[in-house]
Amino acid sequence: MIAAEETTNRGGGAIHGLDRLRGLRALADELDAKLHVDGARLFNAIVASGTKPAEYAAVAHGLNFCLSKGLGAPVGSVMIGDRDAIDEARVWRRRVGGAMRQIGILAAAGLYALDHNVDRLADDHANARRIAAHLAEAVPGSADPDLVDTNILFVETGERPAADVAAEARDAGVLVSPFGPHVLRMVTHLDVSEADGDTAATVLTGALRPA
Repeated sequence: MIAAEETTNRGGGAIHGLDRLRGLRALADELDAKLHVDGARLFNAIVASGTKPAEYAAVAHGLNFCLSKGLGAPVGSVMIGDRDAIDEARVWRRRVGGAMRQIGILAAAGLYALDHNVDRLADDHANARRIAAHLAEAVPGSADPDLVDTNILFVETGERPAADVAAEARDAGVLVSPFGPHVLRMVTHLDVSEADGDTAATVLTGALRPA
């Protein structure tokens, strides 16, 4: 099996896109293998690239997408594939403890997310680029808005350790994750307003500047 993540986590929310995935599908077919698209943030890629969901579904033997990342549902994901794959997935879901009796409540939240929260993902992408632009201007070299495809942003902390910057930001009410000795990871979502993003950028600007 060949598995591809869309969007990429460690790639900073970058998008593979259909051309690359079609190339992987051709390779999978040549090797008599399967292509699975791990679409945890698939709808971020769809909104940012203008691709139709059906086009992603057509390129993969199997595909899943998350209802909570960006779309706002409390939990849940959806898998798409042929009947045999879905039947096998249901068996393994039960074996690893993923079956629930009261699933209807969560399904309702997932349907709401798909009906109401897909198009607004563009706001998260714009917010991430806005933060990156602020940081790039205030602390050159810390971020690049041109590298922000979707809602994930990496911030270079320069000489300051990322853990120290994250701790200082946390004390000021801004939560960011160290992603390396001198790299921070930030993710925008529906609970982060434009004003929240501006606050985060201001706090990080102060934390990134050497004392």
